[in-house]
Amino acid sequence: MLTTSHLSSHPTKAIATFRELLRVGGVRAALQFLNSISNHRFTAVFRFEGDTLRNLHLIDRENSKIERCPDLPVVDSYCVYVRSAAKPFVINDSLDDDRVEGHLKQQIVRSYCGVPLLDENGELFGTICHFDFKPIPFTAEEAFLLDEITPYLVKAIQETELNLP
Repeated sequence: MLTTSHLSSHPTKAIATFRELLRVGGVRAALQFLNSISNHRFTAVFRFEGDTLRNLHLIDRENSKIERCPDLPVVDSYCVYVRSAAKPFVINDSLDDDRVEGHLKQQIVRSYCGVPLLDENGELFGTICHFDFKPIPFTAEEAFLLDEITPYLVKAIQETELNLP
């Protein structure tokens, strides 16, 4: 099994494994794999619907029965930073990051790495992210992997969950 420490030497293998799991097991299986090679407790996919952040999938390493979290206003999540910049947003420790000073989640979600999901037209669709209640630094390899798998993930979501062509 790949682990976070193996990402730097095997990113191509991790991408191939993700794609195969996506093909044979679906989105949830592929996200469980991503979560298993991350140091972070949670892996999630969110979709932007106006001012609402709709959770499509949530992987909680400590509670496999949880599949989703409640929808919430976009501004109440760090995903708001991904949406406003349309680029990845990383927080290693929210208590030491002035960019999130005063944010509703600053005291709760201490580490976050969100990557934008773009549809085939280049429109911002949502985010995929890893996050944790503990301050856990992200590696460049984790962000790279999230960025590399996004086209495959968006296509799978559009084909299976949104019933889009």
